[in-house]
Amino acid sequence: MSKVSYCPSCGQKLIEAAVYCPGCGNKVKSNNTIKKERVLNNKTNSKKAWIYIGLITIVIVGALIFFRNSDQSKELSVINKQPVVSDKVVYSAERLDHSITLAFVKDNKIILPLDLVKEKKFVRFQVSGDKTNNLPIVAYLTEDGKVVTAISMCEPCNSTEFHIRGSNLICNSCGTTWNLNDLKAISGSCGKYPPDPLPSIVVGNEIQIDKSLVENWKRRV
Repeated sequence: MSKVSYCPSCGQKLIEAAVYCPGCGNKVKSNNTIKKERVLNNKTNSKKAWIYIGLITIVIVGALIFFRNSDQSKELSVINKQPVVSDKVVYSAERLDHSITLAFVKDNKIILPLDLVKEKKFVRFQVSGDKTNNLPIVAYLTEDGKVVTAISMCEPCNSTEFHIRGSNLICNSCGTTWNLNDLKAISGSCGKYPPDPLPSIVVGNEIQIDKSLVENWKRRV
């Protein structure tokens, strides 16, 4: 609500912004008062501007975070949740082929010995005596020491064999190359279809995978 004021000389009612009285013509505001009002108005406008800038900044940052998270690949979302089981791993530039081993099923979990994976760093196995479509599964350690379990298949070329060289996981058949830490494609025609990661947990000396994940797995191409 506007403050009502009157001319001190003639008593005429004044509008809030009046500098001179419309009745007697006398000046009703000093220059200092006018300057003070201008300063206060400028401060108010400046404060509003900073509030708007702050709100816009929050919206932009929130949008960037949202799109960054939504752009995360399915492979990376699984790998990010995998447990760390060893210190950092350094792979040499020499080719490392996977070792072959057997796993078993217990309480609807596919079980693989953790100590074997830590020793070999890169193993491939099939579940013995169980109806899991004979799908081969690979387990390896990332350079950060995480254990990754995945369907051991390069689907477009049907290869089930891979090797590691440095930071790369490479298909033995087509040569398609992925970064082993996040399974992002580096080169090759099958880059969109790296070994499909399977969530797994570590309990004691066991790497455990839900058997249903393997039984219900479907090819992506």
